[in-house]
Amino acid sequence: MVSEHIGRFFSVCRDGVARGLLRIGLRPNYITVLGLLFTVAAGVAVACGRAHWRPLAVGFLIAAGACDILDGAMASVGKLTTPFGAILDSVCDRLGDAALFLGAVFYYALQPDAPGEAANLTLAVLAGLGLVWAFLTSYLRARAREEEADARGGFWQRGERVVTMLLGIAFLHLATAVWILGVLPVATVAHRLWRARRTCPPSAGAAGGAVGDDEPRGILGVVLFRWRRGSIPFDIQAGTTIALLIFLEFAFADLAAADPLRDLAKWLVGA
Repeated sequence: MVSEHIGRFFSVCRDGVARGLLRIGLRPNYITVLGLLFTVAAGVAVACGRAHWRPLAVGFLIAAGACDILDGAMASVGKLTTPFGAILDSVCDRLGDAALFLGAVFYYALQPDAPGEAANLTLAVLAGLGLVWAFLTSYLRARAREEEADARGGFWQRGERVVTMLLGIAFLHLATAVWILGVLPVATVAHRLWRARRTCPPSAGAAGGAVGDDEPRGILGVVLFRWRRGSIPFDIQAGTTIALLIFLEFAFADLAAADPLRDLAKWLVGA
């Protein structure tokens, strides 16, 4: 599988860089906080408008991604893993998600590239929904763990969401990224709910135990995306998403300007 071979290559490079950072006295928590600062800066750049997207937002997101990869590697190779480090990493990830999606919300609400234009309600709402799905995806896994259940999996995990936003910004197709992240990650939320339901221990006094088959099957498995990273279906889904990010707005030039929610509101008022 393509993603699996790429992952092995990068893991070797990642661990080498992590050892180098540890030798000069840096610690994983420093890198975690630095990654958050880069992500917040990227969100601000997105909110400020298209002129800032490529030179600033893309650079900041790449730097934040590097930090996100290296902090865990440093903790692992340096045997510096701590409970607080895991908590800090999770908090910084959630704050980074908020900064990035709220940057898109502000961009479509303020329209800095077209002063005087009305806010694009549809894209602003979709960016807000993207933040909701991001938080729910993480929350479901943490909450299920407290109940001794398993709510992992699904395609739209944090890495996939950040890469989608990064490519949307890089190709100046942020509207495509917002549509994707505002709609499709609900499948990952549903997937994790499914797994949590199937793996939850029985309540006190209830008969039976956790169901062994914790993955959706058949058509439901396709809709909720039951395959893991490194599999062929994962590579196909990732390639399809990349193609949409690059070509969708070329095929539908008015995608960024479309505002069906505003049109619906006008129709309802007119009716």
